Amino acid sequence: MEKDELTYHVPVLLKESVDGMNIRPDGTYVDVTFGGAGHSREILSRLGEGGRLLGFDQDEDAERNIVDDPHFIFVRSNFRYLHNFLRYHDIEQVDAILADLGVSSHHFDDSERGFSFRFDGDLDMRMNKRAGLTAADIVNTYEEERLANIFYLYGELKNSRKLASM
Repeated sequence: MEKDELTYHVPVLLKESVDGMNIRPDGTYVDVTFGGAGHSREILSRLGEGGRLLGFDQDEDAERNIVDDPHFIFVRSNFRYLHNFLRYHDIEQVDAILADLGVSSHHFDDSERGFSFRFDGDLDMRMNKRAGLTAADIVNTYEEERLANIFYLYGELKNSRKLASM
């Protein structure tokens, strides 16, 4: 498999981000946004005997990028459950946690994900396609005030009331 096929997102400032984690070969690390595995692969390249990395992702597309490495544990879950999984794996502390938060070009370039402005597709916008409500469900069923609050709080839109009334 070609390298380009393994990843759907090339991290910006990859080396700088991982350098900032001060990786120790025997350390324990967490990538809470595994995605295309760019950061995880770099972290793994710096681990040695006793080192380990947990990679969290709830997006089934990320599962195609799972790394076959004895130092790696893939967790098919939202990182909000980080504490539970650390306890499950008998990990009391970690040396560093990496979070590359946001939406990647992979999500915008796939019309079926429902994030794109360039391509036609149903409004979905779920990071976890197995989750319940789509963005279309929300904008078509939530009351105007609830929508306005969502737009204001999470979208930081000053004209949230006007948008919700449309």
